[in-house]
Amino acid sequence: MFIKKKYLLISLIIAAFFFDVKLYAAEDRATSVIETVLEKLAPGKWRGKYDFVNYRTDGSKHEYTLEIQAINNKTVHVTFLSPLREKGRQILNKDGEIWSYLPDSRKVVRLAGRDSIGNGDFNNADVLKLNWLDDYTAKLVKESDKQFVVDLTAKKNSSADYHLIRIWILKKTMQPVQQYFYDNIGHHLKTLKYRDVKNFHGIERPSLMVMENVITKQKTLLKILDFNKANRMPESRFQPSNLGK
Repeated sequence: MFIKKKYLLISLIIAAFFFDVKLYAAEDRATSVIETVLEKLAPGKWRGKYDFVNYRTDGSKHEYTLEIQAINNKTVHVTFLSPLREKGRQILNKDGEIWSYLPDSRKVVRLAGRDSIGNGDFNNADVLKLNWLDDYTAKLVKESDKQFVVDLTAKKNSSADYHLIRIWILKKTMQPVQQYFYDNIGHHLKTLKYRDVKNFHGIERPSLMVMENVITKQKTLLKILDFNKANRMPESRFQPSNLGK
């Protein structure tokens, strides 16, 4: 009886070991998939020109043109080029702290990641915080012949702005297809759709992103006009004390 129990215990230990190995391998694979997607969306140092178009339920439409620059996926600078009332406004994400320079008052103020950017359906975190794997744990929840589905779950005590992000990725191109955003009680807040993959100076990535607000039924289109790697970029641009200078 003792020998049988001993072998049973050894079998359970071996099974638990291989289960852990399989679990860690799946987590590593999910992390690798997300790293590949992020390399397409934010390839190190880069610069882009974007149009934001907000479509409101009252039939109105509001447009903004922005220049976005980054030296890594958590140090991102935005300059508003138009409309005239917003021209010169700047937003900076530096290591999770978001700052904005307001030309009218010449003040620099703190912003939250959940604050809207350009009064639309993208918030600051959607555009400026691209360090997903710092704030979220990746898990491969579904795989087919054509797609991966990965859940990004907020890490405990992280600065994540959503509880869960689910992302669909095409296997053939490793391009993202769509994302669902959820709060901590499981409410589906927003859907982001990636469309129209283009080649920007050797970088293939979606050129159109459509953010649909599930609650308000409004949407914002983000159109990439130009996107390029930028090897040289002054570090001073990415300091809160230099906003507006």
